[in-house]
Amino acid sequence: MKPHRVIFEALFFNYFMIKYLLVSVLFLVFSCDSAINSNPSEQLSEKEISMFKNQIVRYFEGSPKHVNRSQIFDSEHDSYYQAKANSADLMHHYVDKDGFTYFAVARIAPSLKLKKVATIGRLKMGKDSLIYYEEICRTWKMDMPELKTKTKILFDNIVNKKDVSNYYTKNSQPDYWIEFPDEKNFYNTKDRAWSLKEIK
Repeated sequence: MKPHRVIFEALFFNYFMIKYLLVSVLFLVFSCDSAINSNPSEQLSEKEISMFKNQIVRYFEGSPKHVNRSQIFDSEHDSYYQAKANSADLMHHYVDKDGFTYFAVARIAPSLKLKKVATIGRLKMGKDSLIYYEEICRTWKMDMPELKTKTKILFDNIVNKKDVSNYYTKNSQPDYWIEFPDEKNFYNTKDRAWSLKEIK
């Protein structure tokens, strides 16, 4: 093996080792500060987890090809969204004293290797339907070990009403945490979708 290739591979390996070590240290720091017990399997049955994902999958997942937002609840798309819900992971679940359910759900992202993106949000249920739904942030796509660590930090901060703007891309580079919201995109709770900000 050529010497320069050995040096490059060593540097490449060291970069990712340092990156994961830093993220792990951050996780340990935040775990000691107002950590939230948000393990879904300790709160919900497998059936309840499945039902929860099915209730929100049409919001956190994209629409099928050639289908607009007004058509996503048509019954002909049930099998599409059922498959998407089955492949999604409910990472975190927490109900606060005001009746809001905070959640973090991961879905598979387009990538050459397996990566996922996490959506962190909150909702409130009425008698038989969602009366409020909000996606607070979406992460960049990541390998699962990195996504799990970063999502837990973000989730605990959000539930504890702490500011997470330092994790927005414009503030966190060269590290990547939150993709949305950003300078151009915000979550529209009325439409229950990410929207472009108006240019003034």
